[in-house]
Amino acid sequence: MYENIVVNYLNVDGKPFENFIVTTYPVGIRPPNEVNMRKLYDILRQLSSEGIADAEFKRDTIFVKGDDEEAINRIRISEIAYVGEERKTLKLEVSNDLNIMRALFYRALSRYLEKRGFKLLWGRRRKWKKILPLDITLEKLLDQELALMIGNDLVLYRGLYVLLEIFDDGGAILWVDLYSPIIKLSEQRPLSSREAKLLGLRDTYTSYIPTPRKRFEILNKLLRIICDESKLIIKFADGYSITFTCTFPTLRVH
Repeated sequence: MYENIVVNYLNVDGKPFENFIVTTYPVGIRPPNEVNMRKLYDILRQLSSEGIADAEFKRDTIFVKGDDEEAINRIRISEIAYVGEERKTLKLEVSNDLNIMRALFYRALSRYLEKRGFKLLWGRRRKWKKILPLDITLEKLLDQELALMIGNDLVLYRGLYVLLEIFDDGGAILWVDLYSPIIKLSEQRPLSSREAKLLGLRDTYTSYIPTPRKRFEILNKLLRIICDESKLIIKFADGYSITFTCTFPTLRVH
């Protein structure tokens, strides 16, 4: 007897990471401390948000998709890093550059989501990224049951976890799951599990965990807002684009 199971990922069109080209420069943080690292990543986020360049810093190197001259100029002006003159064009490889490829994709994804009223929360030490509709009016979200008031300054938001998985042949899938944090409206941030516990919200939160069917409905509702005509087209700052089909595939299992 066979059973059809819906799997919560989006398929990519073709093999977009098979020929994934970037420009690189050697970079040295001066001095190499946490403050300067934060400043560098602030610059990278701003470059991406403005659509100038999607860039990542790894292995004492800046990897850029987009206007590399403007990206390097901004880093030099900041005086937080030395940037060498050696400019290279590099094809990234999944076996060696997976985290860089993912980081560049998430920067382009974040810029796309901003235009849809969503924010991508980067966090630390996590492969899964969090997406929340923080720039869509609360009234609209409440009406669509994508937010629930649970206190004077507290709202349970419906958002997404996403994870890009890239295969050795350059193909990819985008895993998607439901993310339902409690947001403190006045600060526009999710409560930590410790804060929620101190406020006595554990039982309240548990009562809003959706059934599997409802979970699937919420996921699709969010995807309809994010996608265009069942397609998610993520364009990098250099014009290169990656397209996902916004429907979950069905697997037939024995």
